Amino acid sequence: MDLTTEIKILKDNIADLQRQLGSAHIRIGELISDKETSNEEVIKEKQFIQEITGQLNKINAEAEQKIQAEMDKIPDVIDSKSFLKE
Repeated sequence: MDLTTEIKILKDNIADLQRQLGSAHIRIGELISDKETSNEEVIKEKQFIQEITGQLNKINAEAEQKIQAEMDKIPDVIDSKSFLKE
């Protein structure tokens, strides 16, 4: 193989490697963009979960208070004679 042919092959190899490098840079940019989007989505989902958890805790507390209020209305002891008299 003569020197001219080797130089041509090396130039072609360099051009191919430069195309691959350019493609790699583009793909890295896409992946970074996807990662940022994914991170934003995760943050939004975490905030949503926190909001829902807060609402659930509030509703549970209200339900417990209402149940306790109803339980407090029930007399501790029922006089069976008062039922028999009626």
